[in-house]
Amino acid sequence: MKQVRSQESEVKSHWQKKLLPIAYCLLPLFFLFAACSQDPAMPAYEKAEELFSQRAYTKAINSYSNIVSKYPESPYAPASQYKIGLINHLYMADIRMAMNAYATLMLLYPDSKEVALARSDLADIYIHKGDYRKALGEYQWLVKNTGGAKRDNFQYQIAMAYLKLTDIKQARIELQEVIKSSLNSPLGPQVYYQIANTYYLEGDYKAAIKSYERVISSYPKNPYADEARLGKAVCIEETGNLAEAVELYKELEKSYPNPDVIKIRLDAIEAREKKNTPVARKGD
Repeated sequence: MKQVRSQESEVKSHWQKKLLPIAYCLLPLFFLFAACSQDPAMPAYEKAEELFSQRAYTKAINSYSNIVSKYPESPYAPASQYKIGLINHLYMADIRMAMNAYATLMLLYPDSKEVALARSDLADIYIHKGDYRKALGEYQWLVKNTGGAKRDNFQYQIAMAYLKLTDIKQARIELQEVIKSSLNSPLGPQVYYQIANTYYLEGDYKAAIKSYERVISSYPKNPYADEARLGKAVCIEETGNLAEAVELYKELEKSYPNPDVIKIRLDAIEAREKKNTPVARKGD
């Protein structure tokens, strides 16, 4: 009996020696989580959020600024710095202050998750200012540092920026990158539609028609399918095949969300046909 107890004691001692070092290693993590749950910046951040929800924007900005100043090491600090930029950008229309706030965020907290949000906002600002080159820089950073659907969207925005710069070939390359990186991307219909548009803009109506037909056949119930049908009809009209174009336009009248656009195209063809009708001479 004593021998059994002795063996039990030895086993217990063995596991104590094994587990105690692990327990001591876990203690710092416990205190770290406890410290986070008692972050002194949290009440201030909640107050700032309350002011924000009440549309007291100036007071909210001041509260967020105080958090960054008093608790720079808190996780609430980068979140606060981002909110300063967001409020100036979207709610106070002070673009200069917004850009300064975003720049400060990237300088002080380059590894925070809020940096991606700030860069996305900056890209929007540059697009609205017409500074497409700077917008491209932000979107390219975002493509490298994000993944999934967000990455596809930023890649798509790069293509749209190149279109605005009238660099059509590069826009098409960027659109094709979306498809390559994500074959089942939810952006598929609009990406293929925009690829067709790049061919149309280059005057390559044959390639454009083929690309529009791909959208129609692959995504027949998607809104971009109707846009592709319109694009195809326009291409056929441009090639001079007016009878087929009229037939397509009349089919599209039933489903296209803006029938006035179809009417304008049909009226233009009618005027074009009348202009080309030879005038009968007297005595004929």
